[in-house]
Amino acid sequence: MRPDKQNIPANEAPAIFELASQYVSANLERYSLAELEAAAEEAGISAKYIPQAIAEIQAKNTKKEEKRQYIRRWLSQWLLIGSIAIMGGVGWIFTTYNAITNHKIQVEAAWAQVENQRQRRADLIPQLVKVTQAYTTHESILVTALIEAQQAYLEARSLEQQQDATEKIDQAIDQFQTYALNHSALKSSQLYINLQYEITGTENRLAVERMRYNQAVQSFQQQLQGFPNAVVAKLSRFESQPFLTAD
Repeated sequence: MRPDKQNIPANEAPAIFELASQYVSANLERYSLAELEAAAEEAGISAKYIPQAIAEIQAKNTKKEEKRQYIRRWLSQWLLIGSIAIMGGVGWIFTTYNAITNHKIQVEAAWAQVENQRQRRADLIPQLVKVTQAYTTHESILVTALIEAQQAYLEARSLEQQQDATEKIDQAIDQFQTYALNHSALKSSQLYINLQYEITGTENRLAVERMRYNQAVQSFQQQLQGFPNAVVAKLSRFESQPFLTAD
């Protein structure tokens, strides 16, 4: 459709007039070479200098435009470098966090195995009580020590309480071993011999799991130490874990 036959909405007329006036102003602000030379003659300036002045102005404008383009390219490059650095930093933070988390999970898994072996040893207490009662009627102190040690372990909740309960179980088992060595009938019984295998096997497995736990804790501690891992660990509130000493 031809422009002269288009129906222009009335609400668009003000915007059209404003834009058209800008075009007019832009055209009015332009001068031809002849007009500039005529104006120079009126001002007493030789017209031959006008082209030279125009060329110099255009050269300056070209340099300004080149400088602006250079600055834009420079800013674009640094923005790109900054974006890559930020993305790399965020990626490193996530990688470090995941690495520390994985080591923490390994510590927790190793600790679970230690607890399993400690529980296995605590479960031997009723058998020790049974054997003791079968071969003596006056060792109530030993029986009481065994029962209290098992009960303390079952009621322990914190790591400190478990450590204390484990020490009580150690002491109770040592008392049982000492008592058995001094009573030939008990020491030579098949029940005692079977229990010895159980106790020895449990102690060996516990020693192995305790060693693995300490190794996991050592690796975890190494992840928490040093810059910049320590920053991520602190911000994420990772806490160091204690080593286990021999029970």
